[in-house]
Amino acid sequence: MRRGEWAVTPEVLWAASNEGVIAVRELVLLGVPETTAYRRCRDRGPWQRLGPGIIALHNGTPTWRQLLIAGLLHGGPDAMITGRAGLRLHGLRHGPAPDKVHLLISHARQVRSWRTFHVERTSRLPRPVERAGLPVAPLTRALLDEARLMTDPTAIAGLLAEAVQRWLVTPEELLEELDAGCRKGSSAPRTVLRAVAGGARSAAEFDARAWWLAQPELPAARFNVRVRDLSGRTVGVVDALVEDVGLAWEIDSVEHHFATPDQVDATARRQRALRAVGLHVVSTRPSQRRDDEVGVLRDLRDGLAVAAALPAPRATYEDDIPRAS
Repeated sequence: MRRGEWAVTPEVLWAASNEGVIAVRELVLLGVPETTAYRRCRDRGPWQRLGPGIIALHNGTPTWRQLLIAGLLHGGPDAMITGRAGLRLHGLRHGPAPDKVHLLISHARQVRSWRTFHVERTSRLPRPVERAGLPVAPLTRALLDEARLMTDPTAIAGLLAEAVQRWLVTPEELLEELDAGCRKGSSAPRTVLRAVAGGARSAAEFDARAWWLAQPELPAARFNVRVRDLSGRTVGVVDALVEDVGLAWEIDSVEHHFATPDQVDATARRQRALRAVGLHVVSTRPSQRRDDEVGVLRDLRDGLAVAAALPAPRATYEDDIPRAS
């Protein structure tokens, strides 16, 4: 293309871009002087800079997908998306939307993070998978790359439990990846994975389990236990069970003032069925557990006393651990 012809036929530039995102070096090959490219990104110019040497051929708010494309251009030919941005592309939705494009690149390459691009160099660069036409780290790697950056065990539990509950990964696969990877930041995910492997299905359940285990006056309990009647029919899965006395502790994962009528009815039916086989049920909302620990502890002590005075439940129990199909 002759110098200046790109200004007459700008659709040629758009066709050479990836959804309106293009590297300055590509613009130069198309006849756009480098100084001109950057000048058009100045205030009120028709283009904008998305990264070092990366331009959007418009001046509106870039889409998240355009930022992902720009991040991959910044990372280079072996770059792939990981972390929370990668999890969104894998179809997971737990937690806040990503605010950075987390990238993996080979340890041998020298590319630095830049504003919205978080670049992580690794000696264990996995084979990417394609999601929405973009290279993404495999799900186990993307999950743990994100988890290693987090410090709140409850938030980590919510992140990992979503994938396990949807049967997209197993706790064993996550532990294997955790053992093979960088040790930095692995302590909290490892603690959480032990609970997830034991059946914790949500952040609220993980938090409640950790709280129970920290209470010296509460007896030993089994967590995530499937209850069957004597005919073998499943009655329900309880969050915690004190088998010796027949106490079931339920964490209502949906707060009552946000629950739909169907959810409230389903909870009531399950608890009636548990009581019908002789279990004494104590139900606690997550907000109660957070805001009124003394009251919850009192409810559980009272519940244990009531359960001990009742006849033995007519039920059998087994651990309910999610497994990949």
